[in-house]
Amino acid sequence: MAKMGVLAGPQLATAASSEDAFCFPAALYAQDAPTLKATAPLRMTLVGPAIVTADAEVKLRLTVDVLRDASVDAAVVNGVDLTVRVDGKEAPSISKAGQGDAVQMVAGTRFERELSFSISALTAGVELQEMAVIAVAWKDKVGVDCSFKVAPDSSKVKLDELDLAKTQVILVTNYGEMQLGFRPDKAPGHVKNFLKLCLSGFYEGTKFHRVIRNFMIQGGCPNTKDDSKRSLWGRGNPGYKIEDELNDLRHLKGTLSMAHSGPNTGGSQFFIMHSEAPHLNGVHTAFGNVVSGIDVLDAIANAQVGGPQNSTPSVPVVLSAAVVLPVNKK
Repeated sequence: MAKMGVLAGPQLATAASSEDAFCFPAALYAQDAPTLKATAPLRMTLVGPAIVTADAEVKLRLTVDVLRDASVDAAVVNGVDLTVRVDGKEAPSISKAGQGDAVQMVAGTRFERELSFSISALTAGVELQEMAVIAVAWKDKVGVDCSFKVAPDSSKVKLDELDLAKTQVILVTNYGEMQLGFRPDKAPGHVKNFLKLCLSGFYEGTKFHRVIRNFMIQGGCPNTKDDSKRSLWGRGNPGYKIEDELNDLRHLKGTLSMAHSGPNTGGSQFFIMHSEAPHLNGVHTAFGNVVSGIDVLDAIANAQVGGPQNSTPSVPVVLSAAVVLPVNKK
């Protein structure tokens, strides 16, 4: 059982990538020289988030590698020249002329830029559906593109109008995404509570602070947003407690369940099973499950851990967003 008020959650049963290398042959024949000269001087990549909400600001990262001495246009250095498509439909382009003249750069130079836009700027003139896909590309630069999903503005979602059985949540982590479905027929109070916290942004920036391979991963403690409060990780709550809704759902791999420190002490901390644990059935309230992203669950569960209980990820597992995919009652 938990001690000192720590929401320890379920208890165990007791019985990088490297830089691309460019290699040239030892002997360069005359007929090979044109190929070398034709090599593109720049390699550009554009990376965006996996999913954002319509009320958020999206941040894109443009990386430019100079492969050979080149004059780089000011538009690439400090301007913008993007084409935009929303659900396959063309939207207004976003262009801003670069300031100053082209910049001469030597081979081996790399620089990165962060491009920030409101979703409204990217979707001007296009009506968003319940879920949209935005694709952006640097004009006239083949392969310099990315796409991401846009969920409805969470501030406009009304909890009482949701079909809880069909509404889902995407947990966006630095390990990837997990999509959750819910069982309001078994634990309606827990489902509503979890969705309420997701819609309010409560989970943004929290960490999965307790990870045990072949058992479960636990998160949802607000104290984990602050590394200086490490001694309090696992003790946080949303300022209230909810009553248990114990049911016949089994704790199988992928099951979503409520952590607690005793009967009727749940709140915001939850755990996702990485393996079956029959001893948790009827003790913790199961209220959903992973519907996609089991590979991400595996990756988190297999993260290197340490700390006093040998369950704290050495590299933090950060929950950057809990995005609600709303489906309203008909």
